Amino acid sequence: MVEMTSKTGAQPRKVTNAQPIPDKDAEASPAGRFTYNQTTPSSEVKGAGALQTMLAKEFGNEEIKETSAPQPAPSRLSQPLSPLWSRILKTVAGLAILLTVGWMPMQRLFQVSSVEAVVNAQIVTIRAPIGGVIAEGLEGLRVGSTIPAGWELATVTNARADHTAIEHAGEELGAAREEQDALAARISRLAELRSGIGKRVEAFRIDRKNRVAAQIAEIDAQLTAAEAVLARAEAEFERQSSLTAKGAAAKAARETAKRDLDVAAAELDQAKARKAALAVEAEALAQSRFFGDGYDDEPRSAQRLDDIAETMASLEADKARQDARVARLEEGLTREKSLFDLASEAKLTAPTAGQVWELFTAPGEQVVAGQPLISVLDCSKLLVTAAVTEAVYNTLSVGMPASFTFREGSRALPGKVVQLSGVSSAASNFAILPSALTKEAYRALVAVEGMQHEGSCPVGRTGRVVFGKTSS
Repeated sequence: MVEMTSKTGAQPRKVTNAQPIPDKDAEASPAGRFTYNQTTPSSEVKGAGALQTMLAKEFGNEEIKETSAPQPAPSRLSQPLSPLWSRILKTVAGLAILLTVGWMPMQRLFQVSSVEAVVNAQIVTIRAPIGGVIAEGLEGLRVGSTIPAGWELATVTNARADHTAIEHAGEELGAAREEQDALAARISRLAELRSGIGKRVEAFRIDRKNRVAAQIAEIDAQLTAAEAVLARAEAEFERQSSLTAKGAAAKAARETAKRDLDVAAAELDQAKARKAALAVEAEALAQSRFFGDGYDDEPRSAQRLDDIAETMASLEADKARQDARVARLEEGLTREKSLFDLASEAKLTAPTAGQVWELFTAPGEQVVAGQPLISVLDCSKLLVTAAVTEAVYNTLSVGMPASFTFREGSRALPGKVVQLSGVSSAASNFAILPSALTKEAYRALVAVEGMQHEGSCPVGRTGRVVFGKTSS
């Protein structure tokens, strides 16, 4: 039996070998089947030709050509595989897919890593140094604004600042300066008086020196005369002594000559003594020293000069002390002015570069000293707060190398463990409190390098920390 299908999608038609009948009696059955009888070889050939003609009319020449064309022999590769080989190939392919997909999760199972980790940074809170009103600034600041270090944030003014200390210090300084000026005036007057007295004393010294020199010259002349009188008295005494010894003169004459000799010797000694006294005075005058006498008041002027010098020395010491006091009062006044400036106005500047994290005030608001005004996120020192299991925590140590990878995927950033807080309360000046990590109670703080290059300030981004190795 041969089954043929038409291009038009009709039901398949079957050609069945039935009882041999003559070709002229061949007819189609109602179901589309054609039968013919095969009695002799000649009739077989004739029936085959008629069958081919009929098939050509039914299905077209193209299908007949395809049917009649010889089919190529099937190749070895096109033959179906045996069930054993098919099962082996499927098993190998499944294992390859499983290794490819499951390698990264399997690798993570062997790593000492965190359960959860978040990028963190310290918060710098700027507080009001004085009580007052927010007068300037804050207009352009918003949460998230980036500010450089030293940026002027706001100005707080206090119109009720106490300036009593400045007034008191100014009054005390004014009185000290008046006393300082009075002492300087007295010293100046005494200096002028000393100059006048000094000139008079110098003139007296010169006159006295000249007079002493004249007196010495006069005494020299008296010494010469006294020496001459003494020589004549000695000669007269020798002559009277000789005459008395011979009996030619009375003893009274000899005694008179002896008296005259003693008087002449005494006068000579007196003149020498006067000359010696004048020589001492001359030497003192040469050294600007005076001997007082009751006949001239110039030596008392010299003593007055000494009194003036002593008074001036005392006044200069007082002025020096007063100068030091004035200097201290000036420093005190400057200090009080500085304190008043600090109490009356305060300019708030950013202590570090970063981002505005929170604004607690607004322009025109009354604030008190110590009130928080602005908090700044210090993005220059980023850290990673990691929550780990107790088993992992017990294997960690400060200084241990680690690496951090952002959750959305990036290269592993190197770092190291800087703090192990465990279950104790860690520092609370972080942007994200460690208590926000709730999956595990044990926490570690990791300093990571290069996170600033991943973003302007990636605080709050999550990731994963692997302990014990760094990125290559």
